[in-house]
Amino acid sequence: MGKLANIESRLRELLLSSRAAEDLSRQLLKGGELGGEFRSNDESSQEKWIQRVACHLVWLDHDDYSRALIRSIWLAPRFAGTDFGTSRQRDLAQVWTDAARGFLGELAFRKFLRDRFGVLVELSSRRGSLEEFLPSDIDKIQEPGGAWRKPRLNLSIKTTKFNGRWLDLPGKQFEHSDVFVLVKLGISRTHFLSFLKHISFIMDKLIPLARELGELNEEEASKLWGDLPEFTPIPAYIAGFLEKEKISTPIHRVECRVKGKTRKRIEIVAGVGLFSRTTLRSLREIQGLDPQGKLPIVVDPIIDSLTDNPHFLANSGALAFNWEGLIRRL
Repeated sequence: MGKLANIESRLRELLLSSRAAEDLSRQLLKGGELGGEFRSNDESSQEKWIQRVACHLVWLDHDDYSRALIRSIWLAPRFAGTDFGTSRQRDLAQVWTDAARGFLGELAFRKFLRDRFGVLVELSSRRGSLEEFLPSDIDKIQEPGGAWRKPRLNLSIKTTKFNGRWLDLPGKQFEHSDVFVLVKLGISRTHFLSFLKHISFIMDKLIPLARELGELNEEEASKLWGDLPEFTPIPAYIAGFLEKEKISTPIHRVECRVKGKTRKRIEIVAGVGLFSRTTLRSLREIQGLDPQGKLPIVVDPIIDSLTDNPHFLANSGALAFNWEGLIRRL
């Protein structure tokens, strides 16, 4: 990371509005490097990337966070338990905040189109089943001076953390949309708590109840309030997009290696396509690394072992960012 110290310092300058600028800059840098968005040994590549980040960075405020929470609490009961067919069950409150992060990504992309290109979009916000929301996250679009209309392409917006390196479409999401946008969100574990402080829920509701129940005295209540973090704007990096018609399936491209001494495995480090054991075992690259077909195939750091169920993935460095061209087609 020594060679990247300068670029990390410049990222911190971009993120100064955030209380966690240092940590977030490391996360964003890690996601960019491992996602293949720039070459760590190429100063020109680094410079282009940092300039791209600066142009593709938007900030989400308290109102944006409020909208995301309101929309997600309306939809969360419909999302709970689906998780794209897996058996993993989550607490409804976790479903709520997880869904809110997805909405924050959508709000960030809407703000990006408005502020940079003067293009207005209406996001899908009606209540319905999960399947209804798979095709497109945009209901209407209005170009500068034009009338509102339905988009010509189905566009899906996916959100990951700042250190994320994959556009990840589990289940059959790949079949339903034409374009996929990846938004990296610089949100911390404390944002929900700081939001509850910001809207005075803790001071006006929780602390009086705690006093009534004998759980807090005045000194403890004051200390608790002071220890709680303040709400700060959330940075979002619009990392790029991928058009389905411009890639070949099942595997468009892949980079892999054998990793591990005691527990050898094939690690997918980059690539674009519908990844599964079946699609990958047919590739010469994989056959050359594992002629007997016995090693597990992992996708670092999100999939411990691929199954025969196709899972669409694209590393963030494989995404396009010719937004003007996309807007014309959208």
